[in-house]
Amino acid sequence: MSTWISRTSLKGLALALVLPLAACMGEDTHGELGFLSQPKVANPGQPPFKKVSLFGGNVVVEGPAGYCIDRQSLRRGGAGGFVLIASCESLTAKSGTVVDPAVITVSVLPRRIGAAQPSAAGLAALAAPAKVLAQEDGDGISLVQLSQGGNTVLADGDPRYWRGGMLINGHVVGLAVYGPEGSRIAGRDGRRLMISMAETLLTLSPLKDFTPVEVAQNPAPE
Repeated sequence: MSTWISRTSLKGLALALVLPLAACMGEDTHGELGFLSQPKVANPGQPPFKKVSLFGGNVVVEGPAGYCIDRQSLRRGGAGGFVLIASCESLTAKSGTVVDPAVITVSVLPRRIGAAQPSAAGLAALAAPAKVLAQEDGDGISLVQLSQGGNTVLADGDPRYWRGGMLINGHVVGLAVYGPEGSRIAGRDGRRLMISMAETLLTLSPLKDFTPVEVAQNPAPE
């Protein structure tokens, strides 16, 4: 069975997750998360999404095989985007593809000219005092495995969890992967899932060039 987190326990989880995820990117988020006060939330009672488009297609998010996007946690708009992904079985209460139980989050900040991919060292520093169990700067994603914090976000979660940072079409994108206590997802399989998510994000989000007008209107921050 892949069901670990119930539909009830997912309710309200977005607010608890999106704030630390955005902050971990090291961005000045003052005013950027105001969309949480009046979020654009998908209609409850409908099937979960498999894929969503954010910022006019600049960032396209799709869950890995067996994982779906929770409609009720979805936020998207000019101020920022947030996507929560869990096993399709958890979200639908129906049998389906058996996958490792996990909760994956994707947080997308507004596009900024001159933005850079967050470094693993930067992510590790912002996670202090949590011990960093692993870190790496990969091609397209930087990621860290942290020793504590996962169980404060999700009941019955493992303290260990994975956090990553990407840059897609000028948008800083934060990812996190949580698993149940003692799970493979909290260990090395969480790294595999993070990299799979990163590859999918990059594949589905075609590279867009900034026009001279856009650059002039949105200068790089000093």
